[in-house]
Amino acid sequence: MIRFNTNKKEITLEEIQNITTPLFKKYGFKSAYLFGYYASNTAIIDINIEFMVEDSNKTEELDMLDWYDMIDNFESNLQLPCQITDMDILKSDNHNYLKKKYYEKSILIYNEK
Repeated sequence: MIRFNTNKKEITLEEIQNITTPLFKKYGFKSAYLFGYYASNTAIIDINIEFMVEDSNKTEELDMLDWYDMIDNFESNLQLPCQITDMDILKSDNHNYLKKKYYEKSILIYNEK
C-alpha cells in the first residue's frame, strides 16, 4: 500500500512532467495526456491524477498485475493516487463520463521522440 504525502497540497504541471516522463519512457508508452481535475488546474487534494496513454508493443505485453505494479510506481513517485487509462477506451461506446472528461480538457505531457 502506498502512503501519500498528505502535507503536499498541490503539484504543478511541470512537476508532473518531470516526475512522469522517465516513467512513461520506462514503460514504453508512445504518448500520455493529463486530463481531469489536474489538467483543469482545479485545486483539490488527494484526487486521482488521471492519465490517458497510448500503448506500444512493450506496454501491450503487460498483464494485469504488471499494470497495477506500474500504477503503484507512478503513485509512489508522485505521492498522489493515479489513474492510468489506455486510449483504446476512447474507441468504445462505453465509459462516456471518462471520455467526456478527456475531451473537455487534456494536456499532452509526454510524447515519445
